[in-house]
Amino acid sequence: MGCRAGITTRPNERKSEWQQQYRTMRNWRLEGPFANRAAAQAWEDRQHPCEKSGGGADPDSLGAKWYGYRFDF
Repeated sequence: MGCRAGITTRPNERKSEWQQQYRTMRNWRLEGPFANRAAAQAWEDRQHPCEKSGGGADPDSLGAKWYGYRFDF
């Protein structure tokens, strides 16, 4: 049993993407929105012992709402 954590500006799409990759995904939890990407990244960094996704690929654009997610598999 493991867990994964990450950050995103598109939580619904990200959840769907992970569901396709992890058929046993459960306990999806969403945090945020955070004030900015740095705050979201700090949250992700504290999610031990979960595998992490490397901080999200979206640029830190004005007006973007950053969320943290975590799930078990």
